[in-house]
Amino acid sequence: MSKVYVATIMDRHYLNDQTVVFNCDHVLLGRYIEDRDLFIDKDGNCYHRMCSAESLNSKNQFSFANLMPYEELLDFFENNLSHQEIINQYGRLSSEILHFVSIDNGQAVYTAINSKNLAKLPIMSSKVEDEETYELSMQDLLEGVIDGKYSLEELNAMKDQLSSDYEDIEVILEAVDCQIEAMEDELYDKAMEEEEAKEEKKPKKKELNIEFIPEKKKQIDIEDLFKKVTKTLIAQDEPTRRVIAELARKELDERKKKEGILLTGPTGVGKTELMRLIAKHLDRPFYKINATQLTTPGYVGRDVEEALWDLYIQCGRDINKTEQAIIFFDEIDKKGSRKKDDVGGKGVLNVLLPFIEGSTYDACADMRTAHEKVKISTDNMIVILGGAYTDVYKNLIETNKVGFNANITSKSKPRYRQATTKDFIDYGMMTDEFMGRVTVIKLNDLDVDDIVKIMKESDESAMKIQEEIFDKLGVKLTFTDDFALEVAKQAEKKKTGARGLNGIIDAATWQAFEEVYKHQGEYEEVVLDNKTVEDASHYQLVKKKENL
Repeated sequence: MSKVYVATIMDRHYLNDQTVVFNCDHVLLGRYIEDRDLFIDKDGNCYHRMCSAESLNSKNQFSFANLMPYEELLDFFENNLSHQEIINQYGRLSSEILHFVSIDNGQAVYTAINSKNLAKLPIMSSKVEDEETYELSMQDLLEGVIDGKYSLEELNAMKDQLSSDYEDIEVILEAVDCQIEAMEDELYDKAMEEEEAKEEKKPKKKELNIEFIPEKKKQIDIEDLFKKVTKTLIAQDEPTRRVIAELARKELDERKKKEGILLTGPTGVGKTELMRLIAKHLDRPFYKINATQLTTPGYVGRDVEEALWDLYIQCGRDINKTEQAIIFFDEIDKKGSRKKDDVGGKGVLNVLLPFIEGSTYDACADMRTAHEKVKISTDNMIVILGGAYTDVYKNLIETNKVGFNANITSKSKPRYRQATTKDFIDYGMMTDEFMGRVTVIKLNDLDVDDIVKIMKESDESAMKIQEEIFDKLGVKLTFTDDFALEVAKQAEKKKTGARGLNGIIDAATWQAFEEVYKHQGEYEEVVLDNKTVEDASHYQLVKKKENL
């Protein structure tokens, strides 16, 4: 049975860009995840600690404070109180404290003020007839300030009184590391003082019949994910299945998370697209990093910490979301080098080793000048690395041994023998340490037939996109088989794979688009054939039939 904790759930209010106020909203029972500093209630809702960077930057306006084991709370209050009476009394004590947070150079500086002290302010006591019997409601005060209940003169008077009556506040505000919550300390100290006296004659503790069952991580549905991905990514069925299987294996065993996946294959075969689609359907953030921009710390270039900061911002400063991302280091093959001391080559490969295995980084916008930093762990990230590795695979092509000087034909796909770690070290100039931490999965080379299939079957193909654009103008766009074949030949000739299809088709269709756009309502169909690929002015228009 998990240990049960009680915590106050704090509501966050922004008075201005630099000042945040927290007040107690309600009290909850739940469990505490110490290594993540998270409080989770019985419904599975997660709360960051009040005043933490995660809390201040989160879209969720609620956070937790005053955390205490429920057993200690029982000891603190009278034994004859019911569970609900204890919770209510704990909430009343919490509501007496108003928490102020000042943002100074990107860091949170914290102090707490008791509402009983604020009630003595002249501006407060002047609003009631009997000062002695008046007790300020913290919620009333907070709502009054936020809702503009007080005039500018009254607010200035309040500010002046606070400045004069609480001179030590400035000292507290300058103590950036002061994260102690006043009421929690008070309750804890009282409980400790009474613990020894009660130990021998302690009555039977009230037990709360709550058991928290760890939530099972949702397993990857391999077949469902495969079907969704291959609606868009065509001609890569086997590599797609292999990648998904490896991800499912990582979810079942923590040891497999310490390994990366190295996707190889020529430009345009779909390495990035494969991972983008998987991330999309798994509802995980996807972030691509160009490895050629990375360098080792201290040298001109981009650091891993800066890339993680960009990911953090992309995730809306949500640290949990950030740490579940799929990270794709593209063009990692460019980091291969014969030089042992190449800081921009093998030096980067060495920097990525702890990233792959799981490590914690101080992410920031600029390693040299940034003051604001946030700790980001890569333990639960899926780390993917991609590269063409042309020099590796050209040495692995299998030739036809039948007949003299026989070889593969220019029209057939090359066949490769299975690549080994030694091949990537010898021909790709990778390091032993790097190759020992990755699983290599090669995507299929694409021939003309594959590219035609991509254009016709992918739900995000360049042809489908153009058909949808013309459809918005009320015109049917028809591509002949000859058109698709000619486009595929050009893409294969340029060695751009599927990546170059958009450019080729955009160039072939722009004049037809211009014509129907300028004369909307006149045409019902445009037909493009193989000649249109070379000459965009070559297309057939079908006018709408006039209604009789």
